[in-house]
Amino acid sequence: MNDFLKESAIGLDQIQNMDQLWQAVIKCRLHDNPPIPISDVLAMEQIYDQLSPSLTVQDMANVFAGVYIDSYWQDDGQHPEVMAHHLTEALGIRYDTSLPYARSAMKQWRGILCRKNKYDAGSVPQAVYTDSLDIVCNQDVPLTAEQLISQWESEFYKTPKVGKNYIYTRCQNRAFNGKISNISVQMFYVDGGFNQPPSSWVQCRTVNGGKRQGEVLNERGGLALLNMGDKGASEGFILDLRTPQHVCIVSTASYPFFSKNNPLTYTTGNWNSAQWIQYNGAMAWRNVDPQLKSGDESLVFHNQDATPEQFSFVLKCRRVPPGSKLRMYSEDPAAAFDSGLVSVVNNFQELHVSTIAPPHYAGHLKLHLEGPDGKLLPSDAAVDISLLWCVPHSHPQYLQAVTLLGAAHAVPALQSVHMPLGHFTLLGAGE
Repeated sequence: MNDFLKESAIGLDQIQNMDQLWQAVIKCRLHDNPPIPISDVLAMEQIYDQLSPSLTVQDMANVFAGVYIDSYWQDDGQHPEVMAHHLTEALGIRYDTSLPYARSAMKQWRGILCRKNKYDAGSVPQAVYTDSLDIVCNQDVPLTAEQLISQWESEFYKTPKVGKNYIYTRCQNRAFNGKISNISVQMFYVDGGFNQPPSSWVQCRTVNGGKRQGEVLNERGGLALLNMGDKGASEGFILDLRTPQHVCIVSTASYPFFSKNNPLTYTTGNWNSAQWIQYNGAMAWRNVDPQLKSGDESLVFHNQDATPEQFSFVLKCRRVPPGSKLRMYSEDPAAAFDSGLVSVVNNFQELHVSTIAPPHYAGHLKLHLEGPDGKLLPSDAAVDISLLWCVPHSHPQYLQAVTLLGAAHAVPALQSVHMPLGHFTLLGAGE
């Protein structure tokens, strides 16, 4: 990555356009005389002096948000407040002026993007993050990078089986105006459920060499060097399952401009987990959409905080026939709840249940899902289950949650807000 930019940014008297702006900022980040990167604040000062009047502070903030992302990243994700302070220090503008620039800059992910869902074009945060098109499982049939990239919109996906499965991550450079190389990928799996901390994830190894980190390849199978618009796919990993339990698959991509993208190092906590996932375009998560194995199912859920926290489960029916019977419950006295056995009267009925989970809690949501004939739900039926974290106005993360959710209307009335902490779909398997 350090050898691609020796061109027009050198010797520029004035930065005339966005291409030159990107090149100039990247050159500051890759500064090699001496071989110490220039800080973003010093780079802002230098760049602003060279900036053409046709380019704005917002243009500059957009580029710095991509090139200097590590400077604005804390344990739990991107922080526009950090960039705003740096803009104020470098340019001498007021903080209340710089903050809108920073917030706007960080609405778009500008590095390596792994789609969180099929509609993901890089906007952050992404609340719906559990159905990534870019995590591929093809059971015991290997795929090539050429297949994964040339058939970009194809899911290929097959529900993982007991035993060894081949899994892959796809990624792309959508909005970084430079060549990104040295991209590495980690892949994990975890018991199916909600808000699982990385301490519960199991790391997968590559097919070749059993490495913890795999390389990103181009269509020819060589190491990827991604210009803006280019796509890549990881080498294969092995997902080795010992039981038929529901699982989630997680991947993270790292590259030289974003070395902090490591799920194993961020601080545990409900907020940190939600923020890290929703503001991180370089990670992907895929919940398996498994068929029901029986009328009784179980999914894990966690309270990562050191304080009791309130959670709600919301079950939404899709084509569940009237006369079916549903139940959500926990038999654990530490976090007991029970919706009771509810009869379905509407194809799109909802079921809600809440509980207070103790500190650092790991428990199970139990489900009873029964069709009108007393057997499994029919094959065209599904239930979508979400976990919501209730954040009251007295909570330390309340204003952050309001900002992330765009729920400013809740503040005057001191209303609680509800942070999404995961989503799972179960498919019917009956006749």
